Amino acid sequence: MYRLLAPLFVIALSLTGCEDSPPLPPAEAGEAASMPGTSTVDRLPAPNRVTPEESSSAEAKDPPPPPKPPENPDRAQFAGLVGPVPPTWQWQPPRHHFRVAQWMVPGRDGSEPAELVVTTFPEASGNTVANNLERWARQFRTTDGSPSKPEVESLTVHEMPVTIADYSGEYLGMGGGWHKEGYRMIVAIVESPSGSVFLKLLGPDATVSANADGYRHLVMNLEVDEASP
Repeated sequence: MYRLLAPLFVIALSLTGCEDSPPLPPAEAGEAASMPGTSTVDRLPAPNRVTPEESSSAEAKDPPPPPKPPENPDRAQFAGLVGPVPPTWQWQPPRHHFRVAQWMVPGRDGSEPAELVVTTFPEASGNTVANNLERWARQFRTTDGSPSKPEVESLTVHEMPVTIADYSGEYLGMGGGWHKEGYRMIVAIVESPSGSVFLKLLGPDATVSANADGYRHLVMNLEVDEASP
């Protein structure tokens, strides 16, 4: 009798332990996980997957307090930088502590919005501009199935090196499972005095194209925030 009950008791304990165990924390799903206009299914993150720039930030034991809305909605402040943003862009509390700022970028005539996400991280080995450009290229697929070849521009903004890359096509996301057709992403890597800052404008091609001038105006006018501690 005891021989029969013992295995059942062990199984019951194991099931109870599984139920009481806390679930794994959801990983940042990257660019597509929080895209406005995506369905709940589309927004499910790839398990425990973060981008290289976010993984470095994840090692911090005490994440900084969540950013507050800007006092001037036409002025963006993040990561020790400041610059102008269009008045139609809507500031939002960052959906993940890896992000330092984000805006909902509305489309025209009720079309699906895009999103501007700003991230920053300590410099790490292998985290080069070229590596990031290649990684983002694998997130976009052209009509023939090959990775997207971005238009890349290198320039200097207020003595800070800036690289701007423009991708378009079928967006696959970080895990390759999003498959959003007709998407576009413009991303700028700003090598600021405090480290690299990433500004990603991602969304439907029409929405990103309609806001490309506003995005470029922001990037081209970024400067060090003298009031920042």
